[in-house]
Amino acid sequence: MSRSQRARWQHAVVLVVTGVVLLVLAAGMGHPGWGVVALLAALIGAWLAAPLRSDRSLTHWDAQQRHVRDGAVVVYWRPGSIGCLRLRSALRSVSDQILWVNVWADDEAAAFVRDVNGGSEVVPTAILRNGDAVTQPSPDAVRADLRVQPEAA
Repeated sequence: MSRSQRARWQHAVVLVVTGVVLLVLAAGMGHPGWGVVALLAALIGAWLAAPLRSDRSLTHWDAQQRHVRDGAVVVYWRPGSIGCLRLRSALRSVSDQILWVNVWADDEAAAFVRDVNGGSEVVPTAILRNGDAVTQPSPDAVRADLRVQPEAA
């Protein structure tokens, strides 16, 4: 089992245990309904975090080939990351112009992000069209890069 898969399983287990603890605490305080809601939310989160679901995200190498060939922006992300969620949400209108690579689904992508960030797996990390790597880019920076016309070769 890869490091990324272990991390995803650990997150799923923590979410389930948290949901059960919240259910027990809410029931003990006389609010079992809130406990059930918390447990359901935790189970949904665990399902989203678990590595059983197939991920349709691009691989690192596919994204790199398209980056070189088409000049596309590549964003490395991870499920459950608040920064990634914010960036993806803010870039919803231009999301089809961005190649999204899940570092938990691709060990080579995770290694690349660690290499770019001095050993830390910091996400989101974007590779702009000019090849610059930007850690935790702002949505405005990514939009600005998408507006710049690529130079003709």
